Amino acid sequence: MARDLNERDIEILRKLAPEIVEMERHGYQIEYMNILPPLANHLSRGLADFEQRLKKLSVDDMQYLTDMILQGMEGLSCLEPDYAEVFSTIAGQRLSSDVADRIREVYETGEGCGA
Repeated sequence: MARDLNERDIEILRKLAPEIVEMERHGYQIEYMNILPPLANHLSRGLADFEQRLKKLSVDDMQYLTDMILQGMEGLSCLEPDYAEVFSTIAGQRLSSDVADRIREVYETGEGCGA
């Protein structure tokens, strides 16, 4: 589901992709409608980089992102399978295996792809 990023979303995106702060200084406007798809598909330099960026998140930020996914507000199915699995795995490590399983289910059913 497409949405406008709120201030918390933008702060999380800045944590995950600090290069965005520099882009903002040069007048770039953040026009993303989700956090994870642009991070995985445009900002990360590969799977390992994506994983390292996610590991920077606090438990609270990870919980917020997983809640947004489970509510259909954050795009997950726009990610390649390996990237979705990395997110699920990290969510499982930081939160619980139940959360990881629910995230995988959302991905497998194709829910939550915001364009």
